[in-house]
Amino acid sequence: MHSLRKTAVSRVRTEHSGREREADLITWIARGDAGAFREFYEATNGLLFGLLLRILGHTQTAEEVLSELYEEVRQKAARFGRQTERPLTWLIFMAHRRAIECLCRKLRTQSQTASTINITEQRRLIREAMDSIPDLHQQMIEMAFFAGMTNHEIAKELGQTPERVEANLRNAMLRLFQLFSAMGFSPLNTTETEST
Repeated sequence: MHSLRKTAVSRVRTEHSGREREADLITWIARGDAGAFREFYEATNGLLFGLLLRILGHTQTAEEVLSELYEEVRQKAARFGRQTERPLTWLIFMAHRRAIECLCRKLRTQSQTASTINITEQRRLIREAMDSIPDLHQQMIEMAFFAGMTNHEIAKELGQTPERVEANLRNAMLRLFQLFSAMGFSPLNTTETEST
């Protein structure tokens, strides 16, 4: 999987910035391009799986939600607003909503109320967290997880040292993971979940 992510460099890599490349892939997905969908999946699924696992705390559940999420990407690619949306933010919003829906279903099956989950507030927190990450760090995340670039490649393109890129990526991802913790989601007890 790691080697696949490394090879998922966009076909227009030399012509556009990282965000434009991902936006181009989404445009091609909307046109039914299976190759573009495969590249997009390989470049982004690791990040999204990590976020879903962090929220849901259960590997099989995270995999199921991830599968649903990429079906939604196929269906909604034509509605992606490349002029107003960043691919990373667009994906995280959809992943977050699907994770919330999954938690709500779980709460309902346990005869609990899901009214305590304020989705509007959660979306506001996500937007704030994304805005709090410097543009350069967001660009590094997009290059690493969407374009499949290595730290050395990112460093060369941005005029940074590989060590600096690694530190910035680690800090940016930690901030995203802390976001979900701040939203009150802690991983479910895996043993209990798997036994039910």
